[in-house]
Amino acid sequence: MRRLAHAALALACSATVAVRGAYAESALHALHHETIAVGREPTKKVEYFWMAPRGKGPWPAIVFIHGYQAGSETPGGKAFVDYGVLDSTTARGYVGISISQPGYGHSDGPPDFMGPVTVAAAEAVIRHFRAESFVRRDRIGLEGVSRGAVVASLVAARDSTIQAMVLISGAYDFVTPLDSSTAAGRRNMARRGLVRSDIDAETDGTVSALRARSALSQVSHIRTPALILNGEQDDRTDPDQARMLAEGIRRNGVFARAVIYPELGHAIPYAMREREVEPFFQAHLK
Repeated sequence: MRRLAHAALALACSATVAVRGAYAESALHALHHETIAVGREPTKKVEYFWMAPRGKGPWPAIVFIHGYQAGSETPGGKAFVDYGVLDSTTARGYVGISISQPGYGHSDGPPDFMGPVTVAAAEAVIRHFRAESFVRRDRIGLEGVSRGAVVASLVAARDSTIQAMVLISGAYDFVTPLDSSTAAGRRNMARRGLVRSDIDAETDGTVSALRARSALSQVSHIRTPALILNGEQDDRTDPDQARMLAEGIRRNGVFARAVIYPELGHAIPYAMREREVEPFFQAHLK
């Protein structure tokens, strides 16, 4: 999946500082740039950025996960800093956290196409913040864009304590055979073809590997309320998968809503989607 263009917010970002140990109240609101070891290899680090609101916590938290980024040098989670998303999030009373997926930004790679390494990296950051006294450990939400939406859905399938997730322009099924005899099937073949080189480069290409990256194959395990956004004209992801994922989550007795924008493609303007996202998080995290 290709980079999703975010609409920039006209908000200034704080200077980057790294603070270890206990955080003074004034330091919490600064922008922090840190890394954490993942798995059994202490040299493998995942990068993340975070800010907390002004005042005293604890606060709910939202973890942002970016999509595909092209080039040898990518911003990773810093994209959410540069676009003012963390500033906006803290202004609404949440701890804002953005992760650089493995192979992006300054997280050690290589990328694994939203696979187990990437999911483990997101889980490590979530565990870290659950242990912080300024975070409400029972009020953590996820927001993922494109590849990040896939990662968020897979994290939720493994962690029923995630309280809310917003999935934007994600693909949730890489295993179902496609029917070339129908127009819809041919469109989906073209969509899957766009990521075929990434699948070949970042996975072993087996059915089990693709199933592990397909939220629809794991939807029976998801207990997290979900808001799923997609453009009807998306040339990279199938809006019907967004509808099916929402339906599958509802079958588990959990709130889920798919919002499909008839006129939009892969990119959903920030201001437009925030009209849905802000009240959703307000209802499920506050």
